[in-house]
Amino acid sequence: MKIPLLICYLSFSLLLLSGLSQAGAETLHDAIHLAWQADPRLASFHTDAFSARKEAKAARAWFPDSPTITGEYLDDHFIGSKVGYTTYQGGINFPLWLPGQSRAIANEALGNQEVADANTQVEKLVTAVRIVTLTSEATLQQETIRNLRHADTLLGNIAHVTEVAYQNGELSGSDNEAIVAEKETLEGTISDAVQSLDGIKADLEALTGHEDIPDLLSLSGHILDGRNMALNVERDPRVRLAEAIRSVSKSSYEVARHSKIPNPRLGVMVSRQEQYQSPWDTQVGVQIQIPLPSAARNTPMEMKAVRAMAAADRDAILARRKVQTEYRQVHTRFRSSLTILQHSEATNIALQKRANDLENAWKVGEVSVIEYLRARRSALEAQQRASQANVVWHTAMIRMMLLTGETP
Repeated sequence: MKIPLLICYLSFSLLLLSGLSQAGAETLHDAIHLAWQADPRLASFHTDAFSARKEAKAARAWFPDSPTITGEYLDDHFIGSKVGYTTYQGGINFPLWLPGQSRAIANEALGNQEVADANTQVEKLVTAVRIVTLTSEATLQQETIRNLRHADTLLGNIAHVTEVAYQNGELSGSDNEAIVAEKETLEGTISDAVQSLDGIKADLEALTGHEDIPDLLSLSGHILDGRNMALNVERDPRVRLAEAIRSVSKSSYEVARHSKIPNPRLGVMVSRQEQYQSPWDTQVGVQIQIPLPSAARNTPMEMKAVRAMAAADRDAILARRKVQTEYRQVHTRFRSSLTILQHSEATNIALQKRANDLENAWKVGEVSVIEYLRARRSALEAQQRASQANVVWHTAMIRMMLLTGETP
């Protein structure tokens, strides 16, 4: 009884493992989240944000640097003196914050945290767009292969009929060769499309860990129902990143402005002297070190911060312009893609009907095989344009969602 149970258990385990190994991204939503989980740059940005929080906390410490302990020992016995004069001296001093320096450094660290968070959102958007682009390309190749294979099947049936007719002397050799050449061309095109699809799958696997192509065409326009599809430039992650960099550049300038001199130091010193019949033996004192400002040090530091602020202002303006242009293009593409889809589908239906009618006419000898092949080729091109328009419309709809902060 134990052996059958063991076999059943092993069989179930193998089935479960095989199912897990084949589990991939069935939906676009799953593919995007898998790509986010596998993106090493996101982990790096999370580390940057964590480090910035720790730096902001450290900027609220009592001292800007470590205390320093000093010690000295002097003895005249080393030079052979018989006076017996010995001195022990030691002290500890602490660096002090300059006015406003601690707050400025903490604000700079918090600004770096905002930059890291904004970088995370930008990277998520870039990765999502990349997944949508690859899915769109893969879906279009799949539709192309499906259309080509359908046309190849039709031509295969016709080629069988024409071959028999040619053998019986009912069809000229040139007409038969035209059918064969058309079929061979289709098969070569199918091979190229399959090769291109394999390359896209490899790119998807590099991002998500699976070569499964998400089902793009299953998403309908109903996913937009009840959603706010208004594109707000100020909410775009790229604009937020540019503004965060601008803010942190101002914080860096404040740090430079509140660091005119190296940090002063305040300390306590103790000195013990041992000498024969000396009236004193121990002294306690205070030590203060205050560096003086220097233009050679301060001016380059401040000008570096000024140049960084100017560059951040420039990048923020350019980022806003770029995003505004992209939003307008996405709006236009989304509106026009639906119109193009409607016209291409109508054209496809008409040309498919024409090709079928000419096929029947060719079978009864009313038209030549060359005219039928032209009609079939036009029908295939119309079908490809309709498939492309359908994919473009779905892609434009999803791009709109991504730019509004939604994940399909």
